[in-house]
Amino acid sequence: MSLEQELQTFEKELPQLVQHEENQGKFALVHGDRVEAICATVDEALDAGYARFGLDPFLVMEITGHEQPRYFSRKTFQQVS
Repeated sequence: MSLEQELQTFEKELPQLVQHEENQGKFALVHGDRVEAICATVDEALDAGYARFGLDPFLVMEITGHEQPRYFSRKTFQQVS
């Protein structure tokens, strides 16, 4: 399954990421088995991902203690209320 490794990496690293108050609400850029960057916005994380990895799979996830569903495509983002 695509992004399985990235999702496992994020889930493994999330407890440590959440412990740092400054990371709350920011976005983790995950590629393979590494969190490559912490970005202030989802757009910043997506731009960094495309710049670094092109069309290779990468994952962007919000760093939060509770998960909210979000739906977006390549360059659009909206939060479902």
